[in-house]
Amino acid sequence: MRLLGLLVVAGCTAPAVETDVVYDERLGNSGLMDVYLPDGDAPHPAVLFIHGGTWRFGSKEHFQSAGPRLARSGFVAATINYRLLPDGVFPNNLEDCICALAYLRAHAAEYSIDPDRIAVMGYSAGAHLASLVALASDNPELPAHCEAAGGQPVAPPAAAISASGPQDMRLWWHENKDKETVEGIFGGSLDEMPHAYELGSPRYHVKAGAPPFLILQDAVDFGGIDDFRDALVAAGNDAHLMQIEGSLHVLEQNDDAGFYEGGVSSETPVAWIAIEDFLFRTIGGAR
Repeated sequence: MRLLGLLVVAGCTAPAVETDVVYDERLGNSGLMDVYLPDGDAPHPAVLFIHGGTWRFGSKEHFQSAGPRLARSGFVAATINYRLLPDGVFPNNLEDCICALAYLRAHAAEYSIDPDRIAVMGYSAGAHLASLVALASDNPELPAHCEAAGGQPVAPPAAAISASGPQDMRLWWHENKDKETVEGIFGGSLDEMPHAYELGSPRYHVKAGAPPFLILQDAVDFGGIDDFRDALVAAGNDAHLMQIEGSLHVLEQNDDAGFYEGGVSSETPVAWIAIEDFLFRTIGGAR
């Protein structure tokens, strides 16, 4: 019984965290990340988190609960800021996320990371960007001028988790009544900038040899998520789609009907089971 108590205490220990790490000094506050560190010096797999917020709001603090949770499971977890609209018009926002990935690889020894086992994860707008990082980080039409990569193309991550984010921005423009939000991402309408919408659509970049994907979807998500999964599978990739029942993109997480507490579907218990299973299956634990 005493041993069980010690294990419970050990499992609840808060991991070490380094806040406001500068991954790109050119970006000011937009170029910061927080890094949550597991115990031990062995090379760890890592997860790069990209927050949501309609490409306009949010910060690295969004994943303050997810970072420690994964660190206690043996993963280095890095939560990032990136340029938000209007400064973060595509592809600026994507470039920042790619450069954060390059920074983690360049500083792998410092954080005891295995640079070949880094996954990327995002929610909503962050899911859209995470999918693009996984599929287009080295696309010559989307050069990311990352100091941490020495100006060279950045190889894709080893795995991707994309939760409740649009995957075909062309389709999303047609489906979405809020054209202002969609057009703000690209600086114009689909008719004015068709190729930008293509380049900004993860669906456009699907090809054989993509990293394995776990895709989470809730009841009101749209933007070609099902077709994206089907296209990945048709190209011979490992891609799984999980429907989070009862979620409406932002869901009620409090049992008290008189107190509203918003949450996201990727942080529900059933989603966490799938996420950790996927991560252990694709990038594994500490070695």
